[in-house]
Amino acid sequence: MILQQLNFYFLLALSILSLAAAAPAPDPNDDREISVYIVPGNETFPEGIARQPNSPYFYVGSVTTGDIYRGNIHEKHLVHFLTGSTYGLANAVGMKIDCRDRLYVAGGTTGTLFVFDLRTKKLLHRFSNGFVGMNVTLLNDLVIDEAGDVYVTDTVLPTLFRAKASEVNGPTVDLALEKWIDLTGTMGPGGNGIVVTEDQRYLLVADIYAGEIWRVAISSRKVDKVDFGGVGIGQPDGLLIRDNILYSVNSLHEIGQFIRVIKMHPGYLSGTPVRSITSGLFERPSTAAFDGNDLLVVNFQFGVEIPVLPFTVYYGVDRGGGSVNDANVFQTINLIRLEESNQLEVLEESKSSA
Repeated sequence: MILQQLNFYFLLALSILSLAAAAPAPDPNDDREISVYIVPGNETFPEGIARQPNSPYFYVGSVTTGDIYRGNIHEKHLVHFLTGSTYGLANAVGMKIDCRDRLYVAGGTTGTLFVFDLRTKKLLHRFSNGFVGMNVTLLNDLVIDEAGDVYVTDTVLPTLFRAKASEVNGPTVDLALEKWIDLTGTMGPGGNGIVVTEDQRYLLVADIYAGEIWRVAISSRKVDKVDFGGVGIGQPDGLLIRDNILYSVNSLHEIGQFIRVIKMHPGYLSGTPVRSITSGLFERPSTAAFDGNDLLVVNFQFGVEIPVLPFTVYYGVDRGGGSVNDANVFQTINLIRLEESNQLEVLEESKSSA
């Protein structure tokens, strides 16, 4: 998004509004001076990212080696944390961390979901779907619901897989990954990012090939396509959701490097794209994680033969906020803080009315 020239009066009005508006509690990370974090290695290609609750740590995984790296939000450089090959983890793709400090990693072409204890680095579980190899399976991303059940997407197989909470909490290491829903005839292959809605009734699943998002009812397993009113969202890769606002990371970088922000409507069968987040520090991002009210965006550089080094994770302050309080009329102005250049980039100003 091209930087817009802001006049004196707009800056003055924005300053007054920012002082007068009700604001959430101060974010303890707002004073940090890091806008990009450095990931080790020249061929790492970090794809997934997960933020550890109640700690300064976040984790990324290498899609080429399966190694896991740990970052500290107050330190610029990530460090090596786990060697994936030790556990049979050849590709680390989507990642999540639960409230018990367990790291879940979708193992790509291994067809296996890995679960680690972050405190001890111990392998707790390997859930296998029974398939291995390129063009055979690609476990891509996952989400954990409040009950502790884990849902996993596959980009090659038209299937949603599940690991039950009872299995995750049990002692058995090697287990079968349940074939939970056959998506043939609905969204088909291309499963990518996945989130659970805040009412815990639905999953929203990205179809990266079709450029669509599908709603899955957890109780009935009914699958329906989400309607965005004919507005394109790019090719959705990683997804985040908060306050019924869906963040969709676009992977079709030929049309731009952006995160589409979508206001989801009640029932989650439709949504309105309201704005986009972009930055000159994006390098073909794949997904993101919340850090308080802000975003950690992993720069995957998918499809690049000669990557821009070093590999990075981008930290951005989403001044547009994660929620839209007025369902009928709203206006958002998105500001991304670029600490190294001391610039404010106005991404997009959106207005909508019922």
